[in-house]
Amino acid sequence: MFRRSPAPSVKVLDCVLHDTPPPSRTRRWLLKRAAVGAAGVAAASAGIPAGTALADNRGHRHTINDWGVFTSTTEALTVTILVELLRRTSLHPEVPSGVSTIFDGVYAAELDHWIFISQHFRPSTTRFWIPDGFFGGAGDALDLTAVGKGVSAGETLFVNTYLVGVTMFADAKDPTFARFSAEAAGDEAEHRVLGQTLAGASPPNNLGFERFPFDNVDDIESALLNAGFGLGRQGTSVGAFYDFPMPPMAPPIQISSNEPT
Repeated sequence: MFRRSPAPSVKVLDCVLHDTPPPSRTRRWLLKRAAVGAAGVAAASAGIPAGTALADNRGHRHTINDWGVFTSTTEALTVTILVELLRRTSLHPEVPSGVSTIFDGVYAAELDHWIFISQHFRPSTTRFWIPDGFFGGAGDALDLTAVGKGVSAGETLFVNTYLVGVTMFADAKDPTFARFSAEAAGDEAEHRVLGQTLAGASPPNNLGFERFPFDNVDDIESALLNAGFGLGRQGTSVGAFYDFPMPPMAPPIQISSNEPT
């Protein structure tokens, strides 16, 4: 099976930001603070042996369990990010009501994702270091352009995560869970377009096919850490620790298709 060589994480984020040049910040600032956006539902491991694995281009073996733990961790991270984003949005009346409603819908979707994935994989941590730059500053600061760029860069990584899942489940001859991963990638592509829109990209839906720079979750995790996040430990960018809320808050609005089909 053909394997793509993984691109350096900063190069991947730079590629994303190329289509949405910063209006007032330098590209170096954005690359340091490029943040994870909303992640999507991960395909579960039901019916798949835990040892099922694929080798990346360097010959490293990656099991479905490795993939699931990483995805569960990033689902927890995403819900944590969104709880803080909704809190800050409530303090900023200048945020358009339509944008606020979209954030509510994204949170509802990500909560559905977490409910599903957490039934199958335990996250490696539920404490996260989130860069201030994702929100546009510390405390109660909120900059929608910064959020948009972070979501766009992050969703590029997490659509990639679910495409890795498609490959792994297809290799394991489980078309149902391969489709679940594809459903997740489609949902996260919607979130990527939201981020592109907030960032001012024209057009925001600027891809014919989603990017697939990484063929394993180790490299995706490295890209996330290089963007300043910390999974259970302090990250490299200025920021703060946030804990996954237990129990998570109820979604502000109702959405449909709450489980994979």
